[in-house]
Amino acid sequence: MEKMRCLAKIYYDVGEEGLRKDANKFFDSMDTKRDGKISLYEYLGFMALNHNGPLRQPQWFHKLDKEKKRSLSGEDVRTLYYMINSGRPFCIGCGEFVATVYFTCVKCFNVSRTLISVCLECYEANRIHHQHNQFLDNFALLEFKRTGSPLPALKAPARNPQDSHAEYPENTKELRRIAKAYLRSTSEDSEERKKIEKFVDSVDRLGFQNFMKKKAYREILGQKLELNCRDTNNFFKLLAKDPKKGLDKSDVKTFYYIVRSGRPFCGGDCGRFITGTFFTCVECFVADQKKCFYLCRECFKKGKFGTKHKLILDNYALLHALAVANQVKKKNTPSNDAIGQINSAKNILVPFFHGVNTTLSTAAAIASFLTAIGCVIM
Repeated sequence: MEKMRCLAKIYYDVGEEGLRKDANKFFDSMDTKRDGKISLYEYLGFMALNHNGPLRQPQWFHKLDKEKKRSLSGEDVRTLYYMINSGRPFCIGCGEFVATVYFTCVKCFNVSRTLISVCLECYEANRIHHQHNQFLDNFALLEFKRTGSPLPALKAPARNPQDSHAEYPENTKELRRIAKAYLRSTSEDSEERKKIEKFVDSVDRLGFQNFMKKKAYREILGQKLELNCRDTNNFFKLLAKDPKKGLDKSDVKTFYYIVRSGRPFCGGDCGRFITGTFFTCVECFVADQKKCFYLCRECFKKGKFGTKHKLILDNYALLHALAVANQVKKKNTPSNDAIGQINSAKNILVPFFHGVNTTLSTAAAIASFLTAIGCVIM
């Protein structure tokens, strides 16, 4: 829950007045007593009318209640507002809310507004009770949607005892687990296996520094790829379980997953590799398959990303926006009817655009986004 609180606070603090007004209106619509706090009765009444799903249950009121005062503050409700609008899923395996990485059904993503998703633990244990078995983690799925690349042949991992991750460094443990799961899910794809083998051999032959300098990953995974790594030494230390011994085969395979899934480096002051949630410019995401503008959480909080990048979403909210806009396009209007698309999708898309307001220019920018993604969504 703390991760959700942190992200909700960043959006509220960095966003302009229009965004804060929308969040405050959400609180006011729930606060029927007008006493500046939300009771359990108000929460349940509001959610029964306005939301379907597990968040309607009383236990979520208590989870959101940070101060344990039996009422929700503005910060608590803004956290709920972010959770709803960013489309964070509940796991179909264990039923728990998924605050970090999740694996989602690729087939259902294109036809359903509701993501069919499982958490990392359930994916590793193959607790997937679903008619399809083609799942991809949310980071990789977003990258495939961005580039329009064909998806590898996917399958749910083989049912086997959960691997031990004790040897993984804490700061990259989740990333290595996801990489391992990705490699298992594509293990029967002969083309993908060839790419992995070529990637591993190339790193071994050239050495990590030369591999990065020559941009050898392009020959294997596409000429448009660009790793905006400013400090290869620090990146090497992050990749290696033991930097003194260098990269072993599993480290290089994790590196392969990082490149394949589009995991980014921060374009802000720090320039570091982003191991978790990142923020990206939506217009760059849609317009340029080679180079996007990305920010880590800390650099986004500073708000120093220039006037060029106006529409900023975190990777979870952006994937949800793509899913929603996909359904808008299929159900309602032709892709050139931007106003119709705005009217249908704005309640999901608008709250998380940096600097959003009700001006015509903002509406036009969102219209451009909705229209442009027609060339990305498959």
